[in-house]
Formats: sequence, C-alpha cells, structure tokens
Amino acid sequence: MQQASVSLRSSEDIQVQDRGDGDRLFKKPVSTLAMSARSHPITVLGRKTYNVLLCLAQEELRKGKDVEVHRAPLSEVVHLLEYDSNDLELIKKHFRAMLTTTVEWQSPTTGEGDSWIGCSLLAQASIEKVRGQVWISWAFAPALRHELLNPRVFARMNLAMIAQLRTYAAVCLYEVANRYKNVGQSPRKEWRWWHDPITGRLPDAARLEKLDYSFFKRDVLKPAIAEVNAVTDLQLELKEHKQGRFIHEIQFLIRPNEQRQLALEQAPEKADLESVRQARDLGISDARVEKIVDTYGAEALATALPDLRRRIETPFPEPVRDPERYLLSLMPGHAQRATSRAVAVEARKDPGSRESQELQSRRREAYETAWKAARLKAVEDDFRKLSATEQAQIAGEILRTMEQLMLKGPGPIHPQMIKRLKTDGWTHDLVKRRFLSMYAEATVGKDWNVPTDQDLLTVAAQLGDAGVH
Repeated sequence: MQQASVSLRSSEDIQVQDRGDGDRLFKKPVSTLAMSARSHPITVLGRKTYNVLLCLAQEELRKGKDVEVHRAPLSEVVHLLEYDSNDLELIKKHFRAMLTTTVEWQSPTTGEGDSWIGCSLLAQASIEKVRGQVWISWAFAPALRHELLNPRVFARMNLAMIAQLRTYAAVCLYEVANRYKNVGQSPRKEWRWWHDPITGRLPDAARLEKLDYSFFKRDVLKPAIAEVNAVTDLQLELKEHKQGRFIHEIQFLIRPNEQRQLALEQAPEKADLESVRQARDLGISDARVEKIVDTYGAEALATALPDLRRRIETPFPEPVRDPERYLLSLMPGHAQRATSRAVAVEARKDPGSRESQELQSRRREAYETAWKAARLKAVEDDFRKLSATEQAQIAGEILRTMEQLMLKGPGPIHPQMIKRLKTDGWTHDLVKRRFLSMYAEATVGKDWNVPTDQDLLTVAAQLGDAGVH
C-alpha cells in the first residue's frame, strides 16, 4: 500500500507542505473550477466544504496515506471553514447533500481537462460519534480519485482566502482567477456559458435564453467582482466583447492586488438570529433564508427585510401574495449596496489605493447623474411654462430638425420617435428626453448638460454618499 501511495505523488507534492492554518494550500483541478450543478443547486457553504474535504484528502496523500476512504474530525472541517456558528447540523446537512449532488466538470480553457458528466461530488459519506467526538468519512468517485488528489493541471488555492468570500459567485470567480493569474486574463467565453458555473444554479436553457445580459452583469458579475477586489489578493476587471451591437463574450482581466494588506479575520456569512426571526414572521422558512444568505450575504438580507415588512404592511396597490418572491426581487440591489459599502470602508483606509480612486470615480459619476437629472427636470419645467402657442411652434421646429437628421442616415433619430412626436406629442417616453435635449441645445447651448466643478460640489453637499454604489 505504501508503494501505491508513492506512485500517486509528484515531486512538487513533496515540496508543498502545510504552511499553518493561515496559509492552508491545496491543488484544485481545473475541471472543477467551473463545475455546473445537474441535480441540486450548489451553495457557497457546500462549495467551501468540498474544498476543505479535497484539501484534507490531498494532505493525507502527501503524508503517505493512500486510502480510498478519508476521515477527519468534524471540528477540523469547521475550523478550516472558519465557521464560528454552533449550528453543526448545517455542516452535516451540506456534507450529506454532496452524496446526491451531481455536477458536470468543465474548464474555461477549451480542451483542458476531462469532462465528467453526471458524477456526484462524493461517492460515499458517513458521520459518526467516537468517544464523544464527531468524525466524518468520505470517498470520491473511483474514476476521479487520481485526478482530484494529484491533478495534472490545477490551480493552487488558499483556504483562508476563500473563507473570506461570502457569495457563491465570488468564490467561483476567485478560483477561476487563481487558475489564470499568471496569464493575466481568463479565456473568452459566451456570457451564457459563465452563468450556471458562477451562480451554482441548475441548468435551464429556456430561462437562460430569455435572460438579459445587463441583469446578469448587474445582479451577479459586478457584486462578485467588487467582493473579490475588496477582500482577496487579486483584482478582477470585466472585459466585454461585442458581436454586432450586443455583448456576446466576456472574460476577466486579472492582476495582483498590490495595494491591500489583507486581514483575514471574517467568518463565512450566516444569517443572524434576528434576521431569521424576522423572516419567519414574514412567512419565509429558515432553509430559504440560508439559501438567500448563501447567494447575497447576511448584510443584504438584514437591510432588505425591513423593506419587505413595509411593503407587506402597505397593501396598496395590491397585497403581497408571495413574500419570498418579493424579497428575492429586492436582494440584488441590497447585495450590491452592501458590497459597495465594504469597498468604501476599505478605500477610506488608503486614499491612494485603487479602491479609493474607484470610489471617487463612482461618486463623481453619481453626482453627475443626479445633476443631469435635475438639469433636465429644470428644462422641462421651463418649457411647460411657455404658452400653448409657443410650445406648438417650438415642437414644429424640433420635428423638422428631427426629420432632417433622419434623412442624413442612421443616427440618434429613429423613425418611430418622429411618429410618436406627431401622434402623441413631446411627453411620450420615447420622445421626451431627446426633445428636451434639442430644446435646451437651441436655447442654452450645446454644453447645457455639462456640470461645472461647483455644480458637482453643490450636489455632493446635498447627497453625501447617498446613492453612490
């Protein structure tokens, strides 16, 4: 048996030893980085637990223990997860779920690694109590065991770093980034290819076909990238590639986070007891609360629940029929604001950091947006003060200008806009903004919507950090 264990070990394995709990490293096969669920959705705690089991099994192999069934105290798994809750039943539940969770293994790099379809995360598992201590035992599928324990192509992962991430999407992106950090960028893939691996959701071709990229970017990609950039040793940047007028492929640019001195002290997120209690009162089960926290984070849940309660207590325009569904509609915005607050806190610690510069850029953008909205409203108010005759005369002039612009070729004036102006007037949603812009350019000048620094300072004084995410 000892001889068999040596045959599985590489020369690099012998050099890689544990570096203490603060730097617990393991090798993750590239085919497991973008795994896609096939039977049950994968939660963030489930993915982290699987990483811990893989790490412990590889450590056994490095110590010369070539065993098919691995064994460890449950307390050690909890310690490596940096899970500070006393609810060990939750860990046990995720452990058992791996027996029935089947996945499709794939790598972002075409042709790299194998494809194992319909393979469960674990082949067997058990939990037992020995002399007052809880032990867990597990085994990987025999066909995959060699590649999982001694992979040919892998990314080296740090358990402590992964433990800081609170959402499934952030964990997945960070693991992918580790694989390609020496290259500086991930492969380009059609954006829908990334959706299921990054979210951990079950495949649904019909739903995915209807999904708008802008929602995927807003609700999943941007919050996850912000979380990775705020917490880890890597910086990610989304790069989009168009096919015609639409985003077709995306990839991630990767570089070291040289600005940050990392402080790895946070535990994986779980819903606080008060949030659980509030959710129960509003008709949402503990199990659903756990999944919501896995996806969006505890802080986002805590800030969204009061909004849900207020909506339930206000039956206008109609009562809330499904509290959980309404809560889920609130979560993406609250998650993005929670991540932005975390980034802002880190940015203030170092005014010269990349995060601080990005925060300042977002602030300026938010102030400009607020100023332009107020400016457009002021132009509209001025136009409405004109007499009906003056409004009709100006509308006629703008209509003729639009028709002339349309004849020059493709541009900002669509035939439908002219049609709506003729039939429904300038207040139609399709017409209003363009109409008022042309009116302002004619009466004020082309720079009518360009704010000065003093304008932005005035808005900043009024808003502060409100709305800056």
